[in-house]
Amino acid sequence: MRTWPKVQCIRSVAAVALCCILLATGCASGKISRARSQYYSGDAAGAAKVLNDPGEIAKRDRLLFYMEKGVILHHVGDYHASTAALLEAVQFIEEEERISVSRQGGSLVTSERLTVYRGEYEERLLVHTYLMMNYLLLNAFDDAFVEARQALGILERHRKAVSGDHFSRALIAHCFEAVGEINGAYIEYKKLAEDMADPSPILARLYRLARQLGFADDAQTYAAMMPGKQNPESRPPAGEAILFIAQGRGPVKVPRNIILPPTIRFSFAGYRKQSLRFFRPDIVVSAERQAPVSMVTTDVARVLAASLNDRAARIIAKETFRVAAKESISRNIDDPLTEILVRLAFFLSEEPDTRGWQTLPAYLTLARVPM
Repeated sequence: MRTWPKVQCIRSVAAVALCCILLATGCASGKISRARSQYYSGDAAGAAKVLNDPGEIAKRDRLLFYMEKGVILHHVGDYHASTAALLEAVQFIEEEERISVSRQGGSLVTSERLTVYRGEYEERLLVHTYLMMNYLLLNAFDDAFVEARQALGILERHRKAVSGDHFSRALIAHCFEAVGEINGAYIEYKKLAEDMADPSPILARLYRLARQLGFADDAQTYAAMMPGKQNPESRPPAGEAILFIAQGRGPVKVPRNIILPPTIRFSFAGYRKQSLRFFRPDIVVSAERQAPVSMVTTDVARVLAASLNDRAARIIAKETFRVAAKESISRNIDDPLTEILVRLAFFLSEEPDTRGWQTLPAYLTLARVPM
């Protein structure tokens, strides 16, 4: 009889763990899933209507609500509403960043899925990227410039994780140009050239900006780097059409497990591509146009994977601590039946956090078409 309270306590732990499984996989994000399905079935307008009230979504998934809604409305062409949703996402991220670590402590023993989702670094960057696109499409160039500076902050703080997002860097540089910040644009194009395996799409622009700023040596360097068919002295086009091209379906997070008998389970999330090939957009211009079409593309899946990997050490450390804590609890149970129940509950509750922004495209391309 003396051990009864202890057994009851441990069984309560098992019950709590099982409840956590239900919470982690329950209906809180049902509307988000339904909106994604409608969006990819071709009913973007219907998908936007599904995501009507953020109050219907559990706070832990609220950021996903704002991000998914923002992209869906962007593709519907409602740039004002898309901007409103994405600004809510920015505010949500900023507020959650100010929350103390103790708020996230529950995930040390239960599932990461129970914590508030804050977004991968690349997802946070893409929030500002879509805001830049929205503002440019609304001819709100000063607002686009503000978002460019916000995006630049993320690029500089998490450069290792998001340096492969060439589209966002090119868009930042374009926003700087749009408000006459030529020196800032030149700096961003230089950084972009350093990050790109083949910087030829932006060499002509770097050359002209270097000449404009009086950097003769830099201009000469870029002229020498240009492919043979490009003439650095050719007259720039009178104007350009700027195209934002989204292609394919973005990656999803999937669970990856390591099982150690009898009941120890390590779980991690990884990205899986859904669109495996990039098809270069075929843009045809009239023969008399001497300037070529230039394109800068981001492989969204690759950058998201790099962003997740940048947190790998912290994820592994936290996962190891959580598994060790569960094993310690299990081994200190005297009642065999209760130990089995607790081990089973812990095993089933060890689910990785596979949440993510799923309406993103597989590839984003910024194309400059001479007019």
